[in-house]
Amino acid sequence: MKSHLLFPLLLTTLGCSAKEPQREIIPPAQYEAQDAEVEKMRERLLRENPERFEARTLEHQGRTVRYRWFAPEKADKPLPLVIVLHGSSGKGSDNRSQLLAGTGALGAGVWATPERQKDHACFVMAPQCPPGEMWTLTASWTSPVHPLSPKPAPALTDLMALLDDRLKTGEIDPKRVYLVGASMGGYGTFDWLVRQPERFAAGIPICGGMPEGQAEKLKEVPLWIFHGEDDSIVPVEESRRAFSQISAAGGPVRYSEFKDGGHQISVHAWIDPKVAAWLFSQRR
Repeated sequence: MKSHLLFPLLLTTLGCSAKEPQREIIPPAQYEAQDAEVEKMRERLLRENPERFEARTLEHQGRTVRYRWFAPEKADKPLPLVIVLHGSSGKGSDNRSQLLAGTGALGAGVWATPERQKDHACFVMAPQCPPGEMWTLTASWTSPVHPLSPKPAPALTDLMALLDDRLKTGEIDPKRVYLVGASMGGYGTFDWLVRQPERFAAGIPICGGMPEGQAEKLKEVPLWIFHGEDDSIVPVEESRRAFSQISAAGGPVRYSEFKDGGHQISVHAWIDPKVAAWLFSQRR
């Protein structure tokens, strides 16, 4: 598949000041026109992901951390790392569902395609949340507030150890570690960024929510937040509130809302080359 199939969607300007809050509304006519191409890419990655990503595990404090790993063929210097946190449909112990279920095929797979790697060579890590757990200790996604739990969820503690382990190899550029995720993964992205903002060059939380009162901790982390206006799973107010609070704190945040969009809008963000260009331009 040629690179033009990773098509531009979002009409934004990458040259704006990193500290200037940016908000945009994406009309249905703009993103729905790409639905057929999105589906083609999804079907392609359902076939390619299991072979492209190596299945690995890490033992940590008596727990088995399952993850998929993609490494570029040629990595003669430290390269960026993209960590992809899946939604609830990817949970399990098969070390496979995070690449296939829900929006996971695109969420993880798009970063490792030859056309994306041509422009943005990077490692990709797709961990799997164990069954019955979440990336965060959020009690309810529809709750009006989400206080930060005193300790991270066990699944997130595992990921912190996993990142430590991968950084020890020296193959990853520690100044270009990126964290992205949708739905449960969007919550996990916010939670991890709040707890360890110094570890990440940028983040993309989609259809998620930020722990309440934590915006100050994100004022130095470039973020691009996405949400669908009519999301019936995670209220759009979650992302609107995060954008408002981070903007008020002076953080480098941008927000894109899909007019009339539902919970599955992450696929449109993942395949957009402008989103990738923005992400990989960020450094600590």
